[in-house]
Amino acid sequence: MEKVLTIIILLWQLVGGQNSSISIIMPNFMVPVPAGMDRSLRNEGIVIGNCKVVINDLCPDPDVNFFLYTKTHPKVPEGVRVSSDPNVSNLTKTSFNPKHPVKIIIHGYNSDMYLNVLVEIKDQYLKSKDFNVFAVDWAPLAQSPCYIAALWNIKHVGTCTSQLVERIRDLGTEDIHVIGFSLGAHIPSHLANALQPYKLPRITGLDPAGPGFITASRENKLDKEDAKFVDVLHTNSFMQGLVEELGHVDFYLNGGVIQPGCWAEPRFFACNHHRAPLYFAESINTQLGFWAWPCPSYFQYLLGNCPPKEPQILMGEHINSSFFGVHLVITESVAPFAVGKFTGPLIEILKKSERHRKEILKKYKRTVEEFIDEDTIIEALYNETDLRGHISNRYVDEIVPFVTSV
Repeated sequence: MEKVLTIIILLWQLVGGQNSSISIIMPNFMVPVPAGMDRSLRNEGIVIGNCKVVINDLCPDPDVNFFLYTKTHPKVPEGVRVSSDPNVSNLTKTSFNPKHPVKIIIHGYNSDMYLNVLVEIKDQYLKSKDFNVFAVDWAPLAQSPCYIAALWNIKHVGTCTSQLVERIRDLGTEDIHVIGFSLGAHIPSHLANALQPYKLPRITGLDPAGPGFITASRENKLDKEDAKFVDVLHTNSFMQGLVEELGHVDFYLNGGVIQPGCWAEPRFFACNHHRAPLYFAESINTQLGFWAWPCPSYFQYLLGNCPPKEPQILMGEHINSSFFGVHLVITESVAPFAVGKFTGPLIEILKKSERHRKEILKKYKRTVEEFIDEDTIIEALYNETDLRGHISNRYVDEIVPFVTSV
């Protein structure tokens, strides 16, 4: 009962205070729901205003739907029905082809499967070759202003999506790539947990959401252990996205915070955030490519220690999964965004990279100072020196003057 009442209070605070500042918290509920209440809420969950919280992890759920796009159905998708019972699935009655690779696209908060930047990803895939492109639509559980409720619901969405993956695998398909945007980028973590011991081949996180995840455990947010290969694009770190390195490879585009061309947009933060799926969509068919250079860590980038250098690796759909670590990418300010592989003198690439870095340090000075704490420094500098006792001195002598002088 306490679990239910606590969620009701949280939702009431959220709905009643949507015009005020909201503190995002992730409660750790330890009290089980009584059996009687379990049955009464089994199909309805808790609803206050527009906010719905799923209490029981029962799938299929009418609020979590799956749709299939193929070259024979590129615009109007086919509804896909799945459950834990393979005999209930209608996948064999759709245009699904088990010989073709599978892409599963998951939207985020206050959105749905028709978000234009995600539709662009689907369209680019179907332009290139034969794919089975699935869209996961959990819009009823992700509505505004119900961010706390949506945070709670992502585990449930991951569980239901695991049934889709299982039915796909029943038909012999193993080439499965899950792509999540914003809050939807953390759903594959719960999907991976539900599928254990099976491990997904690849997950791509597009600017994974930050609010509610800064202190979350690895089991509750996207992490490189969730798939055989996890690649992450960061475009609005410190704001709507996480700055934390989450994947085998993390790409920080134009510094990972402010994207060129977005200052003129009325929805500045949305522009930065939505660039991640736009960049990824373009990577599917671009001839130039988004080429990235390595950096020891994002911390070292903020210090100015990551000039362009070899080896360059390709970011996006066609990434080489043998690479790992932090990489930096420069783009154009308008589409087409890819600038191609840099050759010859690197001064122009370096100038752009430095301009983005200094802009971040000036406009987000306080946030950057919070990011640069001693634990971060220990992690960032550990591979460079064994003199861990001198790290505090390096913090005082190098980091603080550098940040405060910009």
